[in-house]
Amino acid sequence: MKNTNNPKNFLSFKYFEQLVVASILLFVGAMLFVVFAFMSKSAQQEGLQKHFNLVYLSQELRLSSDQLTMMARAYAATGNEKFKQFFEQIIAIRSGVSPRPQHLNRVYWDMMMVEDGQAPSASGKPQSLLSLLEENGASTAELNALTHAYNQSESLVQLEKQAFALVEQGDRSGALAILYSEDYLQSKVAIMTPINSFLANREEKLQTFIQESSRQLTILYSGALLCFLLLLATLLVIYNARSSIRNNIIAYLNNEVKNQTKQLTVKNSALNEAIADLKHAQARLVSAEKSATLMRLIPGLAHEINTPVGIAVTASSSQLMALEAVKSQVSENKIAKATLLETIDTIEDCANLVGNSANRISTIINKLKIITQDGFTDKAQTLVLADEVKACLSAIDKPELDVKVSLDVDEQIRIHAPKFLLQQCLCALIENSFNHAFEPDSLGQELRIQANLINDKLTIRIFDNGHGVPDSIKDKLFDAFVVGNRNAKGMGLGLSLAMAIINQYFCGTLEYQPHTDGGTCFVISMPIDGFLQSTAREQIALKTHA
Repeated sequence: MKNTNNPKNFLSFKYFEQLVVASILLFVGAMLFVVFAFMSKSAQQEGLQKHFNLVYLSQELRLSSDQLTMMARAYAATGNEKFKQFFEQIIAIRSGVSPRPQHLNRVYWDMMMVEDGQAPSASGKPQSLLSLLEENGASTAELNALTHAYNQSESLVQLEKQAFALVEQGDRSGALAILYSEDYLQSKVAIMTPINSFLANREEKLQTFIQESSRQLTILYSGALLCFLLLLATLLVIYNARSSIRNNIIAYLNNEVKNQTKQLTVKNSALNEAIADLKHAQARLVSAEKSATLMRLIPGLAHEINTPVGIAVTASSSQLMALEAVKSQVSENKIAKATLLETIDTIEDCANLVGNSANRISTIINKLKIITQDGFTDKAQTLVLADEVKACLSAIDKPELDVKVSLDVDEQIRIHAPKFLLQQCLCALIENSFNHAFEPDSLGQELRIQANLINDKLTIRIFDNGHGVPDSIKDKLFDAFVVGNRNAKGMGLGLSLAMAIINQYFCGTLEYQPHTDGGTCFVISMPIDGFLQSTAREQIALKTHA
């Protein structure tokens, strides 16, 4: 049986994930082969360029030697000083003393030898022939061979200068005899032999380099082509697997319908448990010490619970109906994708309604647990009152109101109590002002919070200059589920919760006082160690009961 519980199988067949991974790897592999082939091709071009540069420079060394011979013999035959000047200029250019003409590998000195001859190209910076050979990557052996040829050429210059001396003495035939002598020709052989060996070695290296680089390029191109072919085959397999994917979609959706049914059953059970907990909380409220307050609590509680319970029941019924319809169509294999998606959206909306309703019921129950001294386990700690007030102001969802908030709380006041209880009390009173005291478009609205400590007695005043408390609810202001405006935020548990916390956990009192400006003032009076007193009193009561 296929496993459809895993969402990864929603759009997959047996080897879908492996094929996707293989496709990605093949694509990456093909790209790497292409990149490496491009790099190898660039390296091949660079190697060929270096080879040609070295061959060109070795040929220049050979040509410079021949050109020196040509200029020396021309000077000996004619006695024309310009040939001697060309001779010395060739030596200066080759050694890096004079600027090096551009494109020296082209016809240059032949253009200069005629009368009024002009240089065919401009000159660049001076650079010796040996340094150019080294820059272009000549090996040590190659550089030594060409250096030897260069030195032999320099030695031959001395013989040529002897011929120049005879020309200056008027003995041109003696000079020509030197320049055509066997010693002169042997010296030329000594120059050309290492150059010839260098060229032969270069040709062998070039052949090896071309073979190796071509073989490497062939391997890389073949690898890239193979990866692309395999990638194409993989994509064709995935394309042809659409029917398998469709079958898996149907199987997945069938399983989702079953899972949604199970989840709905679990949520209904949780809702029933929440209702049972609510009934238990109602029973505990009826039997609590403040029986009069609890008796007034029941109608309000029923009203607040009725709405989310009704929504939850209606949503649950809608879910069951939608699920039955989908199950019927799925079993007949007649369901359309759009219908299925619409039904899933409906089920999801209904599930959210059930969840929100259960959360609202849970919130009411949690607040009731605090009021009835049940379900609170937070630990006490030393708290800075000013920091807790600021934290409450930051946490409250303030409407878009133009309200000036003023704090007059001594930074030295510290209370040893649970953070949760203290913030619940302060946030309820501050939030009451924002929700009920102020109007959206009114100006000059102000909320002030004052606190002072005198003789271990803490007094906190929270007052506003809003429109005050309606006369109809002044007598039951601290009862649960009492609100002056049903359109305002809140469930009517804030003030009753604050009253219960201050009375039960801090051994203090919470009073309402009309403000002189027509607003509202709530005054908290309690001992600074009220929570410790309350804890000690509870422990004594437990021991007495035992």
